[in-house]
Amino acid sequence: MAGGRDAAQEAAMTTTRLADICAMIREHAAAGTMSGRKVASICDMIEDIHVTGAEEGSRRSKRRGWERWRVGGNSTSCYRKIGMIGKGGYGVVVKAEHRRTGQTVAMKMPHKADAGELLREACFLAACRCLPYLVGLHSIARNPETKNYCLVMEYVGPSLTHALHQFKEYHHRPFPEVYVRRVMQQLLTGVNAMHERRIIHRDIKTGNILVSEDGGVKICDFGLAICTAKEAPPYRRVGTDLFMAPEMLLKKPDYDELVDMWSVGCAMALLLSGEVLFRGEGTRDLLHSMFDVVGVPSRNTCEFFKSKRLAHEAPRWLAKQQPEQHGGGDRLRELFPETMLSQDGFDVLKGLLTFHPNNRLTAAAALGHPWFAGATIDDPLIRHRRVSLEDELTQHPDEFKYPPDHPSIKSQPSNYEVLRWREEQQQEQHDDGDWVRGLFPKTILSQDV
Repeated sequence: MAGGRDAAQEAAMTTTRLADICAMIREHAAAGTMSGRKVASICDMIEDIHVTGAEEGSRRSKRRGWERWRVGGNSTSCYRKIGMIGKGGYGVVVKAEHRRTGQTVAMKMPHKADAGELLREACFLAACRCLPYLVGLHSIARNPETKNYCLVMEYVGPSLTHALHQFKEYHHRPFPEVYVRRVMQQLLTGVNAMHERRIIHRDIKTGNILVSEDGGVKICDFGLAICTAKEAPPYRRVGTDLFMAPEMLLKKPDYDELVDMWSVGCAMALLLSGEVLFRGEGTRDLLHSMFDVVGVPSRNTCEFFKSKRLAHEAPRWLAKQQPEQHGGGDRLRELFPETMLSQDGFDVLKGLLTFHPNNRLTAAAALGHPWFAGATIDDPLIRHRRVSLEDELTQHPDEFKYPPDHPSIKSQPSNYEVLRWREEQQQEQHDDGDWVRGLFPKTILSQDV
């Protein structure tokens, strides 16, 4: 019990510090007073963000000189760039090596000299540094020429999008349930740790989940994260539309951490089927796709959302359907039959993809589901685990069966998928070999399969 209380107190302390620093950053950024000295001061605060109150006095004096080297004196010139990992509207991420220690890291370099946004993300990375299945911060470095700051993070590996695409290319099918369950257990553990600290990621997707050489996964990119401890609604609509929860899609201003759970459900569906579950180019198309797959929300749910758009689109979509076709939607089981996903697994998926957030599974509730009973969180994804495919077939015979006419196997990927995967791959230039084999070594999955 004492250990549990200590952990809860440490989480509360981290949450308070995180909220205070984020509030300070917002204040100085809005006032235009983010000076170099202020940035250095905030960097010191970020370095200490995970230190508990009881440890603070004894540890700070021992760490202070080292911290100054890591933050104030840490230059981008200390690193040798190896190659590009990804790029986007915010900036670029490169793989690099520390010249003195040889440590491999990932460096996020923003296009614009926006110290406030970078420090915000650094806060969340620091708060997650010691948490499982979340990418942590190593340091904040400064370019001696441009004077811009960048984030130095732990290097993990390619994205889950990239790994799934490679697996489908080699095996002509998406991941089997037995492996998706292990990935989901790790993912939910990381999300639960975030939510305990009142952090909402707001952009969970397979492209923001990284895969290490031993098959473990870690959530990255906290650029859109918020801490709700001292940041009250209204909250903005941000993130990736195809993984976006309905309450955020409809711009409900007081959403909470359950928006992440919908995104986790979308990621689970993609890993199992190899296809994006909800498709559309705008809010209306995405809503109609949701109605078709998980069903039209009830009147009470529509009233909860207080959205004129939802109140208008739900009956409009229903009126267009033939009663004998979908019966008002909810085709989730049709898309994920028992030959692909067991009943326990389907219960988790359906619980995550529940339209009303109050009825949606939390991370803690999902982890307590029987689907994960008896499963070891790092088994069998760890590279050196001596398990043969024959053993897995014996232990999980139903999890390897796919209907021969299922669209994820029979049909070719859509043009949208191909373009999206090509874009992801162009952004991920890795020189670390076959990541599919890293996920599924021969001791687990034979070459023939």
